Amino acid sequence: MRKRVIRIAVTVLCILLVILLVLTGLAWYYLNSKLDKVSRGDGIDYTQPIEDTSILGDDLEIDEKYLDVTRNGGDIEPPEGDVNVHEDIDNILLIGTDERDEEFTRSRADSMMILSINSRENTLRLVSLERAIGVSIPDVGDDWLTHVFAYGGPELLLQTIRSYFKVDVSRYVRVNFYVFETAITDIGGVEIDLSEAEAEWLNDIAQEDKFEEGLNRFDGPTALQYARIRKLDSDWHRIERQRKVIQAAIDQALTLSLDKIDLLADKLLPMIDTNLTNGEITSLLMEIPTLAGVQAQQMTLPAEDTYWSQTLDNGRVVVACDFERNAEILDMFLTGEIDSVEDLQTDEDSSGADSSDADSSSNSDEEDDSSSRSTYRSSSSD
Repeated sequence: MRKRVIRIAVTVLCILLVILLVLTGLAWYYLNSKLDKVSRGDGIDYTQPIEDTSILGDDLEIDEKYLDVTRNGGDIEPPEGDVNVHEDIDNILLIGTDERDEEFTRSRADSMMILSINSRENTLRLVSLERAIGVSIPDVGDDWLTHVFAYGGPELLLQTIRSYFKVDVSRYVRVNFYVFETAITDIGGVEIDLSEAEAEWLNDIAQEDKFEEGLNRFDGPTALQYARIRKLDSDWHRIERQRKVIQAAIDQALTLSLDKIDLLADKLLPMIDTNLTNGEITSLLMEIPTLAGVQAQQMTLPAEDTYWSQTLDNGRVVVACDFERNAEILDMFLTGEIDSVEDLQTDEDSSGADSSDADSSSNSDEEDDSSSRSTYRSSSSD
């Protein structure tokens, strides 16, 4: 009798195991059938010279009040040192290019953000990179970071960001204006909290009173219009708006039903370009339940007081910065040592206060610090 019970139990267990394996196989097949729709490579030969230079644009309209001093310099070199690698942190470069239809073409990167996922701490972090940062482009010379994509595509952009900011990022996801608008509209729009000035600005564009201070729901085209505002204040504020839209889109997407997600996957995935493998995407999807509802900590680079303007030989003004310092700040932010640049400044203020208590010659220490900063900027302009 006992042996019969054991045989029945083993049989039932085997049947359950087979069913589980079949269901797992079906789920894997279904997921891969969706992820196979994603574009892997845009088909553009970036080794060829740019024929239509109009894609580079003429001016980013950098407002001098957001820069320090004008410097004339030579080649812009990345700092020395290795890339900072952390086992539990996955970094993905989000690239927004400025095409207005489904097809990817040779274009500049209008938006660049590093999405950082810490699987141990279950945290999200978004770091925006200012488009006008000056970098050296192989076989081209010094130019804006936004132009790197036009000259060398995602691989050169990834390599450039790794070199200058010492961040471990080798994966990217690329969308363009058309995909952005379509995705925002199809998920049901996003809710954005507008300031009075932003509401007035959008109403001027719409030529009617459609928006007001406070929460507003945007469709895709309106969200794109909002995310591209810069003449109201600055490119730095524009970057902050882009991150607000990304966070709002994440929040909205988490409210969708599985049927809706299935329909959107069929429509949107073919419009996305990435070098993430199906396995890597699946691994990231497995983390969604633990990250649901998590608000991303946000930052913009270069950090305050680490950049200034520099005029190139061709007359173009770029944002020059202390790359070594920004790489250090970025690493502290991604590892959770700080949550903002303000945290860093608070720590430095506290350190200064302690040193003042311990040493009555604090004024001379401050002069030394000021001299050190001046020396760096002078050497940067050599």
